[in-house]
Amino acid sequence: MEPAQLMPGGGPCSTPLVQAMLDPAFYPREPAEVTHRETHISHIFLAGDLAYKIKKNVRYSFVDYSTLARRKFFLEEELRLNRRLAPSVYLGILPISRDEYGWQLGSDARPAEYVLVMRRLPEKRMLDYLLERYQVTPRMMAAVAEILVPFHREAATGQRKHPYGHPASAQKIWEENLADLAPFVGRTIDGESLAAIRTFGRRFFDEHGALMLRRERAGRVRELHGDLHCEHVCFAPEGIQIFDCVEFSPKLRSIDPASEVAFLLMDLEARGAKELGGEFLRRYLELAEDRELPELLPFYQCYRALVRGKVYSLISEETRGQAARYFDLAYSYTWRELKPFVVVLCGLTGSGKSTLARALAGRLGAAVISSDVLRKNLAGTAGRQPVPYGDGIYSPSMTAKVYRKMAAEAEKRLAAGEAVIVDATFQKAAQRSAIFHAAERHGAPVAVVYCHSQDGIIQERLVRRSREGRDISDGDWTVYLKQRELLEPFVDSPAYLALNTEAPVAELSAEVEQFLRATFSRSSRPGGSYSVRQPAANFISASR
Repeated sequence: MEPAQLMPGGGPCSTPLVQAMLDPAFYPREPAEVTHRETHISHIFLAGDLAYKIKKNVRYSFVDYSTLARRKFFLEEELRLNRRLAPSVYLGILPISRDEYGWQLGSDARPAEYVLVMRRLPEKRMLDYLLERYQVTPRMMAAVAEILVPFHREAATGQRKHPYGHPASAQKIWEENLADLAPFVGRTIDGESLAAIRTFGRRFFDEHGALMLRRERAGRVRELHGDLHCEHVCFAPEGIQIFDCVEFSPKLRSIDPASEVAFLLMDLEARGAKELGGEFLRRYLELAEDRELPELLPFYQCYRALVRGKVYSLISEETRGQAARYFDLAYSYTWRELKPFVVVLCGLTGSGKSTLARALAGRLGAAVISSDVLRKNLAGTAGRQPVPYGDGIYSPSMTAKVYRKMAAEAEKRLAAGEAVIVDATFQKAAQRSAIFHAAERHGAPVAVVYCHSQDGIIQERLVRRSREGRDISDGDWTVYLKQRELLEPFVDSPAYLALNTEAPVAELSAEVEQFLRATFSRSSRPGGSYSVRQPAANFISASR
């Protein structure tokens, strides 16, 4: 819950105390320097090989530190609970008093505040730091699972006192979080995404409430860590340390292990390490022997991403980008129940299909298979290499190879239950048919989005693209005209949308998402079928 950010000022806590704790002379073993980190609910001071943490005098819907007694109590809880997974890190609690000589650390004459003392962990061994430098291996993530499984199995059940694992209670927490997001609509999350997330949650509880209740009654709900993301895992020299659990709310740490596992999986995905998350999950399921857990993951991943987005929204204007990224990820999980599916995103060169593919990929949580990227990889080349239409790496034989490879890659993704966006021109009906058949073999629905614009707009884009030289595509105006001449009609297509791409990409993405939800929703494809909008010719009028 507390992503540490370097921030100016003292925040809600007493400014004189913050200033005193910034002075190296405040500490018994005077460090060379003191670094201040501030979160929305705490101040942290890094002093030599120790870290000191005080709670802010704040009250939110999810936490109340508004009195000294409450701050002391929750520091004691933080010490007790975190010693479960990081016993050598959490050292103790000291009072801070103030007299005529100033602030005194360790004096309990007249305590004005309390501070948690911790051993400072090496920042260069933190999971988030290692991920940024591609230094995390599948074996390392498996090792995290090997620590968590016995911890989850042996943790106190807690539900006699705090029955928060009941689906009604979980739904209440979910609704409270959605309500907390109201101030951020239009700032870090858009209203349409929030509405889709709300609908997703409502449907999840309708369909999985009985499973959640069965797991709660079977004792699956335990007092766990509650805040298991990458910033709270350290591969320290003495072994993996998992720290900074939820101490302020029994209901937020009394959870199904699925919620805890989902948090780490979500955060790994947010940091571009989805495959490492898969290795962590594989090892966890192997040891836990919990076959039901994967059914709950999409919901809990969505919930955890919402919480992270809310936290970053609370910190400052500087973290709005991080908040938006987590909210986008939360939205992407609403598509999980519709997977696998295929989006054939096609159009002539310069039509904007690749730009739209990149925007949709994050929103849908889908993999993009690009003909331009595959072609260059197969040819062993890089950068732009304009050649006459049908020559060189664009010869008919190479093009056929590229489309076979795209179909094979799509089928591999579909077999793993993923969603796929196939980004290519798809001039020929046979090229499209190969993708349709691959999807059919895996029971995955297909939607075709044909991107087009006015010729003048296309020509402007192609000239700009050539001048900037940043795009992987080699297509130019001559290629565009030839492609238009040879384009075969889309009379064999499944669900079809012709999209004029002259609007901003955010608007285009929203229109495509609405079309895809209608196409892929369970109600629109009973028995695996789906609606068809047949175009009458190569080019049909814009849908907008």
